[in-house]
Amino acid sequence: MAERTGPVQAQHRFREAAVQVAYTAFIRHPQLCDVCRTEGMDCETAATLRQVWRDARAAVTA
Repeated sequence: MAERTGPVQAQHRFREAAVQVAYTAFIRHPQLCDVCRTEGMDCETAATLRQVWRDARAAVTA
């Protein structure tokens, strides 16, 4: 596979950073959310954060 350079590399790094930001938000949310912690299931916000992370991850692999 050819090495990514220039604008292609910058776009790839941007997408990877977006995945990391989305994943971090999704993982940290349950630590602060009483519903997620006590009920053992995702609240609406957690479900949204999970979907944002999945969408960002799909954009990187596409």
